[in-house]
Amino acid sequence: MELIADFLISSGKEKMLYTLVVLPNKRSEVFLKQALAKKTGNDFWLPDMLTIDELMAAFSGLIVIDPLEAYFELYRIHRETEKEKARSLDDFLSWAPLMLNDFSDIDYYLADAHKLFHELSEVKVLESWNLGERPLTAMQKDYLAFFHSLFDYYEQLQMRLLSNKTAYKAMAYRVAAEKVQTGDLNDVEWEKFVFVGFNALTPAELKVVDALKKSFQLEYFIDADRYYYDPVMSEGHEAGRFLRKTVQFLKLGTVQWIGNILLTRDKTVDIVAVPGKIGQVKFAGQLLYQWLVKEKTNPEKIAVVLADERLMVPLLSAVPPGNIDGQMFQYNVTMGYPLVQSPFYDLVYRWTQLLILREQDASLRISLPALEGLMQNPLIEMLTGKRLSEFFPVNRFYAGEKEIMESVPDEELKNIFRLLFAGWRGPALFIGNVKSLLNHFREIPELAEKRNRLLQFQLVLFMQVVKQMEGLFSDQEKYLDFQSIQKITLQLMGRKEVSLKGEPLTGIQVMGMLETRNLDFERVIILGANEGILPKTGFQESFIPYDLRHAFGLPLQNSKTAVSSYHFFRLLQRTEYMTLVYDSEPDVLGGGEVSRFVLQIENELARKNPGILLRKKTVNIHPEAENDRGIVIKKSPEIMQRLRILAESGISPSALNSYVRCPLQFYYRYIAEIKVPDQTGVSIQSYTFGRVVHGVLEKLYKPFLGKAINPEKLRSGVQSDLEKLLQKEFKDKYGDNDLYYGRNLLVYQVAKEYLRRFVNNEIKFLEQNPHELLGIEKGLDFMLNVNGDPVKIKGFIDRLDKDLHTGQIRIIDYKTGTVNPAELKPKNLEAVITDVKFSKALQVLVYAWLYWQENKTGNEVVPGIISLKKAKSIFLKVGFPGEVTFPDAMQELETTLADLLEKIFDESRPFVQTMDTKICEYCDFALLCNRS
Repeated sequence: MELIADFLISSGKEKMLYTLVVLPNKRSEVFLKQALAKKTGNDFWLPDMLTIDELMAAFSGLIVIDPLEAYFELYRIHRETEKEKARSLDDFLSWAPLMLNDFSDIDYYLADAHKLFHELSEVKVLESWNLGERPLTAMQKDYLAFFHSLFDYYEQLQMRLLSNKTAYKAMAYRVAAEKVQTGDLNDVEWEKFVFVGFNALTPAELKVVDALKKSFQLEYFIDADRYYYDPVMSEGHEAGRFLRKTVQFLKLGTVQWIGNILLTRDKTVDIVAVPGKIGQVKFAGQLLYQWLVKEKTNPEKIAVVLADERLMVPLLSAVPPGNIDGQMFQYNVTMGYPLVQSPFYDLVYRWTQLLILREQDASLRISLPALEGLMQNPLIEMLTGKRLSEFFPVNRFYAGEKEIMESVPDEELKNIFRLLFAGWRGPALFIGNVKSLLNHFREIPELAEKRNRLLQFQLVLFMQVVKQMEGLFSDQEKYLDFQSIQKITLQLMGRKEVSLKGEPLTGIQVMGMLETRNLDFERVIILGANEGILPKTGFQESFIPYDLRHAFGLPLQNSKTAVSSYHFFRLLQRTEYMTLVYDSEPDVLGGGEVSRFVLQIENELARKNPGILLRKKTVNIHPEAENDRGIVIKKSPEIMQRLRILAESGISPSALNSYVRCPLQFYYRYIAEIKVPDQTGVSIQSYTFGRVVHGVLEKLYKPFLGKAINPEKLRSGVQSDLEKLLQKEFKDKYGDNDLYYGRNLLVYQVAKEYLRRFVNNEIKFLEQNPHELLGIEKGLDFMLNVNGDPVKIKGFIDRLDKDLHTGQIRIIDYKTGTVNPAELKPKNLEAVITDVKFSKALQVLVYAWLYWQENKTGNEVVPGIISLKKAKSIFLKVGFPGEVTFPDAMQELETTLADLLEKIFDESRPFVQTMDTKICEYCDFALLCNRS
């Protein structure tokens, strides 16, 4: 920014009136103004400054709308197009974002939409082509019709928005590019344009910059280093990929101010492995304390950059306080505090979930666990000053509204309960209820206190959301159901964040990677420097396949990686001390690996520049003693009675695993019998996917029950019946017409591929190893004595077969997810009830134990799992510790199961919330526990 300030000053004051400086973001603008103020020292006429988004919107002449407004417009088009076959709004909103994202890529990259969607339709036709000349099924026809209609959606959306002089963001970019290409620049008020610090411009942006360069005086300044950008070389480091393209496209010639700092200047780079997210932020807090208090570092020269932006909230509670021994520290958080992490978001979810559960109850009773959770919301607690348990027994599951209201101690609380219990039939009544509750909050004296300033800002922001809801719902009421309203409300809240900006030029800067553009700091801490986060990796959700995206120049995953690489190495350029902190603890998806960018420093940059001092260390942060056990449910007489009923009806391996993961989860699911909350933004859920696949396999193999599985007949059955069986299973378990659009289509195709691949592998295996099918979805149960009381253990074995050569009996459990062989090899059998890692092993071992109880067989029984996700779908055996025989292992397992059941039925042992928050990440009740 110092160089740009010098350049602008040297241009002369008189030219500033007609100069526009274009910057990547607002933060750059603030720092540029600071640099100009410092260098001039007196009155100076600043040039106009705009972000690139503001410039493109101005050239388009359109008002950029919120994406949700575009979703609603797409839904209007959908209803008019499909008529009686139209999806519900709730269902449509699950895949509208995917459609708009594809439209946006097309507009940013100025692709020919008509040609692209025509090619896409042809691709899908080829995929559905039947070599046997069989006619297309109804589902295949609907599948093709959907892709044929995508261009109509795109074209109609553009026409409707243009008629109102509005646009979604990418559309405004395209309109701006088309306008300037036609020479429509007569109304431009500036004579000179200065573009500062851009890296990856989209084709739409490049067209605008190129047109301005041809018609006006234009300066284009790049902030780069020769390590990753050499003007002479056409190829090179991925961080300079887009800079090279930009310079070539704009014909910039000699590019000024390309530094050579990374290869010549001394730097200290610390690579720190810390287990866990909380460990990372606590380490950052300790390091900041060292720098600020002990080393007296100027706070304005420090930045904490969050590669993993989910660390922002825990970081704020881990950094040194603003006043230590008379020293004052300020933090300027660029990203803002997300409304989704506020008690208002929690309130909306818990409140709507309470009403959903009530509607699902045949007697319209109130779910007491859900009501208790709502009463524990900080805002409701602040409003009422009470918890439900203080005036109504919560050791039941349901109660009538009248019964609860009669127990409410005062009229003011009754009014609150009437508001919370009010059933509503449309969005207008719901919004009215929300407004009434907000008015109650505004009257709370405690909320007006200075210590609750953040809550005050959140309240104002939530009121804006309610106002936005009114506008969105105004002409959609007849299409909205309860689920839609909940989904839309939470989506709107998800887009909002409270600005935490204080004095932006003072104190330690806390920001995301994108916010670092054009800024430099002496000391930088990067948190979340893990592979998969920096850079972000993963599947790119799109209706447009990879080959077509590549052919039409749309962005691919490697484009995002190149952009992330530039931001990372540009930030490193002028930093003297960089500390790269990554989570060393692997998760269920692997993880625990340091970013590839960090490895580039270690294995390439540090070798080229001997002035880089590279230090690697592992740090273990020991959390303070945990006194709060979270939510605790004591075993009342009513709960013990429910446990006895469960013991009679039977406990499944899934229930046992639920208790091992989290006793409170077991309580919610099997004792309170709370229905799994619906997941917003999800189409076919994973458990439905698994049930469908299991159902198809059962029907394919059932003809072979009690005899050898014939590979040829199995092949014939797949060829003739697979699609029919799959469609029927989806219809039975998910309803009609749910496979014709969006993600559900992708899920269907994945299920078909899993099944086809698995059966093909099976045929090859059975041709060499003939097996007799002894059972399919075979139900077994056995009574186990627990402290003198019988407890039924029950389960269904997916498949039971016998090798006709060796006599070996396999107990097979199918899994549609990933199975790590290490998860099937417990060090001892006690580990299966103490370590959640062995949950899959526990499940299949219980099946084996049930089979052993019924048959008392010897060593020829082998329990194991087949992962349908694996390409080879091989049988993975559960390993017994040491040289333990199958009968001995089953006897030891029986003792282990009895120990686990004793804990479940122990009246003195409450149901407690797990302290392992990683388990909560995939729990259906995370929001109910306030762990989401």
